[in-house]
Amino acid sequence: MSRSDASPVVTGELAVHATADRICATEIEQLAKLLAVVPLDRVALLATFRRIEQGLRDRSAELDRSGGLLDESDKAARPSLAREDERLRDEIDELLMEVETCRRETVGPGGDDELRMCAGAVLAGLRGHRDAEASLVLESADTEVGAGD
Repeated sequence: MSRSDASPVVTGELAVHATADRICATEIEQLAKLLAVVPLDRVALLATFRRIEQGLRDRSAELDRSGGLLDESDKAARPSLAREDERLRDEIDELLMEVETCRRETVGPGGDDELRMCAGAVLAGLRGHRDAEASLVLESADTEVGAGD
């Protein structure tokens, strides 16, 4: 399944737009490995930032097409989840700006310490975003046991 394959998954009465791994776990793992290398491999780091940038752009476009992670009926029934869905969509734009900043630092004259801090912040942001998306999807699928009995 490609990142652009978004199809609603119905779980009980709720539906979510499930997709393959959001920001590919491979890029997150690769970034973590690159940050452990001394000195930094700027060429590999640059390539990884480019892939992450593209993944974030693809993810943003995918969510624009599908209307977000949640189905419209789920958003209407659970406004707090709808707000979280919107926050996560906004966060993608913020992450994209952070990745672009780090990518520019990769080819700039700055030292490894500054670049490592920037990339570390991006890595933490990507992991946090991935976990928050997973949590939202799980929470939206959470239905009361015994409802309708």
